Amino acid sequence: MDSKTLIELERMPFKERVAKQYQFYLDEVEQGYLNGREGHGPVASKMQYKDLHSDEFKEVLVFGSNSYLGCSNDPYVKRKVCEAIEQYGIGSGGSPAFSGYTKQHKELEQRLAKLAGHEDAVLLPGGYMANLCWVNGLMNKNDVIVYDKHSHASVINAIKMTGVPFYSFDPDNLDTLRPLLERIRRRTPDVQIFSTVEGVRSIDGTIIDLAGYLEMCQEFEVITILDDAHGLGSVGKTGKGTLEHLDLMGRVDLRMSTCSKSLGAQGAFVSGSKELIFMLRNFSYPYVFTTGLAQPTIAAINAALDILEDRQEDRVGQLHANVRYMQDRLEQEGFNIIRGQSGIIPVFLKDGIARQLNRRLYQLGLFANIMEYPMVPPGLERLRLSIMSTHTKQEMEQALALIKQVANEFGVLEAEPKESIKQAEPA
Repeated sequence: MDSKTLIELERMPFKERVAKQYQFYLDEVEQGYLNGREGHGPVASKMQYKDLHSDEFKEVLVFGSNSYLGCSNDPYVKRKVCEAIEQYGIGSGGSPAFSGYTKQHKELEQRLAKLAGHEDAVLLPGGYMANLCWVNGLMNKNDVIVYDKHSHASVINAIKMTGVPFYSFDPDNLDTLRPLLERIRRRTPDVQIFSTVEGVRSIDGTIIDLAGYLEMCQEFEVITILDDAHGLGSVGKTGKGTLEHLDLMGRVDLRMSTCSKSLGAQGAFVSGSKELIFMLRNFSYPYVFTTGLAQPTIAAINAALDILEDRQEDRVGQLHANVRYMQDRLEQEGFNIIRGQSGIIPVFLKDGIARQLNRRLYQLGLFANIMEYPMVPPGLERLRLSIMSTHTKQEMEQALALIKQVANEFGVLEAEPKESIKQAEPA
């Protein structure tokens, strides 16, 4: 289904929309365009997968996993998890506000806060809940939030649920932010303005001019929140994320990062000053009324942090080397990509062929993800490759050969460049 058809569906009455979307799903299954994406075995650069059209699993190259540092199946991490199960069991038994908060939770929160350059932090079950947490715990209808138009769905949904007045802006054009902040201040001089942007953007792995953004926010006394879900472990000299990468540690008021991507586990955290984190601990419903992380998960996160901090192995450096290698090779073969610094490489496609192309790649033995409308604007469909530190050059060359083969079949290499995004350079 192309972007035009999807836009038309959005305008239909509910029952008609559901019927047509479900019929479209059945048609896609019959034509072989949809993957069931049912995996078997540990997360790795090669995995067994089964789709909707077969009862048999097949081995595929995996270039669609967020486990950038390969921690999900690391022997050291697994050993620490097993030890935690033997010592603590498998569940926390309650929410952090009641019985589900332990010495291990507190120590991990302190460790994550230190890593983020903040005083304190709270743990949440995932990135979606973490974004709900800070919106729900800090803002009310008397405040205003200005958000990055590329923000994750969790941020946008949280804002709408809270009922706080909101405005969006284009982070690639900060000239549009200043008049917006001036207008808000002129109309409501005493209102508290919040603003959030992504660090490493999930759709293309790019980073905005964060220094310029923070300087402008400081001028207008804006409370800033950085969504660095994809930044932790993938950018920065030691993997501390976007703020380290740009030498801006301590410059944001709040930071959200996940433990489910580079750290290979589950959960997320929000870090900030003692006062702001106090507000979240006591007044944020997504934190107060959600079961605390299980002890084995805490052990997995701690073990992954040990790996992240191991400068002798330096998986962050290996990830960066793999990303540069794959970017160079894709450009050499004529693909239209954006060169970011993270583990995400977007490969632009012609409108309307993303699902067909991705299905063909899977048939040939390559698992990757696609980004299409409404995740990206119409005409900016892309194959999103996720690079891991554990990918070998042989695996990257195999993936490249398959992408080139399918691109030639679909005529992708004839596509014109879609966009050019200026990258924030490391300090």
